[in-house]
Amino acid sequence: MASLTLLSCDPPPLVASAAPCPPGMVLVEGAGQLGLDAATVRILPPGPGGPADAAACGDAALCWLQTDLVDPILKPRSVQLAPFCVDAWPFPGAGARYTRDGMTAWDAQALDALLRGGGLGGRRLCTATELQAAAAGLRANLPLIYGQRADLARCDGHEARAGRVEAPIGVDPGCVNPETGAGEYFTRHAHWVVADAAFVEAACESPPCRAAGNRPLRPGMFIVLGGTGRLATRQLPLSPHTWHDHGAPAPAGCDDMGHDDQPALCADPDRAWRAPTPALAAEVARWQVLVDEARSSGSMTRALERGLGRAVCPAAPGATGEAPAVSGPGDGRGAPVPRGAPTPGRPPPPAGGPPPPTGGSPPPDGSPPPPSFSAPGAPAGGG
Repeated sequence: MASLTLLSCDPPPLVASAAPCPPGMVLVEGAGQLGLDAATVRILPPGPGGPADAAACGDAALCWLQTDLVDPILKPRSVQLAPFCVDAWPFPGAGARYTRDGMTAWDAQALDALLRGGGLGGRRLCTATELQAAAAGLRANLPLIYGQRADLARCDGHEARAGRVEAPIGVDPGCVNPETGAGEYFTRHAHWVVADAAFVEAACESPPCRAAGNRPLRPGMFIVLGGTGRLATRQLPLSPHTWHDHGAPAPAGCDDMGHDDQPALCADPDRAWRAPTPALAAEVARWQVLVDEARSSGSMTRALERGLGRAVCPAAPGATGEAPAVSGPGDGRGAPVPRGAPTPGRPPPPAGGPPPPTGGSPPPDGSPPPPSFSAPGAPAGGG
């Protein structure tokens, strides 16, 4: 894998976990139902945005102000899942703020390649069914992570809608699924996952399924699961029972799309976490380098570049190397973060590092892995 520089040769010992999961993750398993009856949602034409949206929804338990493009609602289906671990709170964790630049499909592919290279505590992108189960619960199959009715004052997603800077992740300790212990997913942001075969079979009424991106859904594609805290969107708001497709990973425009979708991280259970070794502690320390970068810089691009040891996006021919600023999604997340811009007081990520390891197989999306890029001033590698 691409090397991450640690400040200490001896990572602190890890405390044994009650669950066979990496630190900060919860264990989910079982069988049950996942999905939502669309008849339970009040669907309205697009509104003007802001408080007027909530007023239009009245006393509806779930309300959706649809836009000109609409994503599917996931109908109820029977699911049985092997045990898996999922982050209890979305990346970069409780007490931090979501990255302001979020992730594109190209970023999702780069993160997937980095994680599959190993050495980061067994983490991987969640499958769509896993994250849906973590947020809804396989026994209760809740329409929202915290219950049956939308409450726009919960989880502090209303801060963004009101044009204020978002509160830290986990500020509402009750914003969790009581069955799984996973918190806050889809109350503010949607999350990048990998489409699994069971999900693909049930992702719409008439397969092959297409979301607003109009690309036929197939297993292995990087997609965005769930809604967001915005009521007027392509996806059903606030709920895990919807999905969106941003298209195939491509370097063109990867540095200026401005998606605010966040990653969803899972892992396979391992009994070693109940008595972690120094080697596991070292993997956790490597992962923490990425987490700390995301927390301090507010940039997913900076975190990815720290892990990859190179730029995420290729430089355009004749480019000066200055990254264009990304406009925020327009819902008050604060000042935009230039994708790949250096953070004050920190050196830029090393240039021309090795390409992300792929474990000898192509990314699950079926597209080529992110190329390695040349040092500044030299022609960009890859294509």
